[in-house]
Amino acid sequence: MEDDDFETSSAGGLVPLALAILAIVLGGAGLYFGLTASQRLNPLSDSLEAGSSSTARLEKEISALDTQIAELSAQNAELDKALSRVRLYSNQSEQAVKQLVPNVQENRDQIVKLAGRVNELISNGVRPAPAATESSREEVPATTSTRTTPTPEESTATGTYTIQTGDTFAKIAAKLDVGLQALLDANPGADPRRLRIGQVINVPAN
Repeated sequence: MEDDDFETSSAGGLVPLALAILAIVLGGAGLYFGLTASQRLNPLSDSLEAGSSSTARLEKEISALDTQIAELSAQNAELDKALSRVRLYSNQSEQAVKQLVPNVQENRDQIVKLAGRVNELISNGVRPAPAATESSREEVPATTSTRTTPTPEESTATGTYTIQTGDTFAKIAAKLDVGLQALLDANPGADPRRLRIGQVINVPAN
């Protein structure tokens, strides 16, 4: 009877011990598997974080590229407008040149005709009067003038007159009360169309 009780008590004491050992074994196994899983998950986490960082960088680069594309599109639009304006101005300039070409040709024809007429007059002994230039006007003082050599027709001159602003032979003749033709005859070397201020002319007798 006592042996049965001892065996029963011994069996009852071994069960908790076995359970404790089993718990320790299971806990160690769980810890081992947990550490192993953690070690395996860490690279995956690092990979995921690296992938997230790469994705963020890619998104930033894509955003920057989108901005550049928008800027380039705006620049292309401005260039297209500028090109359109240049083409418009070019067409207008071309049309203006085409309109001017006939006028230029007409002017050239007139110049050729006038040159031929001048050559014809020169060949007939007619010399054109020299045109007054600014240099010649500056060289000649305003108060002096080269007088022509008197001719027999000028022997009737009784005085001289200095050309003033706005004077013409007609005005001078009326002012001095002399005949216009007589005034012209007294100054055969003076060109009525090219009177200079300060030029001295002969005044015939009344």
